[in-house]
Amino acid sequence: MFQYGGPEGSRPFVAIYLYQPGDGGLDRVAILLANHLLRRRIPVELWMTRLEGPAAHLIDPDVPVRQVKAPRMARRLSMIAQYPRLAAMVRRHRPDILYSAGNQSNMLVALACRGTPTKAVARISNPIVHAGKHRLPTLARLSRFRAISRISDLTIVMGAHDRDLLEATGPVRLLPRPTVTPAMARIGASRKGRCPDAPWRLLMVGRLAKQKDHATGLAALARLRHIDWRLTIAGQGPLEASLRDRSESLGIADRVTFAGYVGDPDALAALMGESDILLQPSCWEGLGATLIEALSCGTQVVSTDCTPNIRPIMAAAAQHPVVPVGDAAAFARAVERTMAHPVAPERLTAAVRDHGVERALDHYLHAFRTLVGIQANATPIASPVLIR
Repeated sequence: MFQYGGPEGSRPFVAIYLYQPGDGGLDRVAILLANHLLRRRIPVELWMTRLEGPAAHLIDPDVPVRQVKAPRMARRLSMIAQYPRLAAMVRRHRPDILYSAGNQSNMLVALACRGTPTKAVARISNPIVHAGKHRLPTLARLSRFRAISRISDLTIVMGAHDRDLLEATGPVRLLPRPTVTPAMARIGASRKGRCPDAPWRLLMVGRLAKQKDHATGLAALARLRHIDWRLTIAGQGPLEASLRDRSESLGIADRVTFAGYVGDPDALAALMGESDILLQPSCWEGLGATLIEALSCGTQVVSTDCTPNIRPIMAAAAQHPVVPVGDAAAFARAVERTMAHPVAPERLTAAVRDHGVERALDHYLHAFRTLVGIQANATPIASPVLIR
């Protein structure tokens, strides 16, 4: 598998469990992590149930991929059914770390590592507490996350709010999200002011599904007909037809472009660099890779209060305060005020500098090495052998 050119065991062997290379930020971040670990000469593999998906082309050809086979059924049932196979793979291939890409696989990964030297790393990819939820469902959800934290060797969170909820139950680290690519950073560094006579270029990015609540964003923009704006929606999903119908019924279809899924990070960066404001009307998010990426490109952001984790970032970037989820009137006011009070691109990019892939990777590697008891200054040379 891996041949070492330095002291044995001086680097952690990391296996990343990702159910499928889908079209979400979670999938993109997991793949970026694998690619950049490989470039740092860290032994890394991707373990996936489904090998095909919208983001499959992003996987570096030199990243070894193993399939965790499971029957074709609903994702949650498939994960339950594949537990014996994943546990057997852990025992056979003996990674130092098995990293879960997000919420749905955290319990599976922790259980598969039980009774082995492999360290289970959970990643909280959506907020532990959803805004507006009733007390009993909230307590049940919190109990489930705390149970996962207890049986995981490390839980990675994306905000202080989630860290505070879990730190009494197990080892927790607040780490930046490795999502800002060099192309995004370059666009942000060269960003110029907008042409005052041009239409406002607005952007929404994300799967066309209930979580992202594009409908509230459309309803908000319908209140701003007196402003010359154009909206691009980048994403695909089950609600596309209803969102097209919604834009027609609101009388704004001539201002809205459905661009489909943008799977190339450089193309997404270019789209963000051409936009004046990113709109994030989501019902819930963990942190929001798209929000971070937009700020890194020097693009302003208007967001709902979809997670407590984004409030410090929005404040650091001097953005309009987050608005209530589902409130189209408040969202419209925030968009208009953002147009009236632009923030310098330098302030936006500085707020998310720690989320650059290389800088964030330093934090991840330090956490991984600490977890398995490896000295951080060990730098052997690897010779990976592909196992596709």
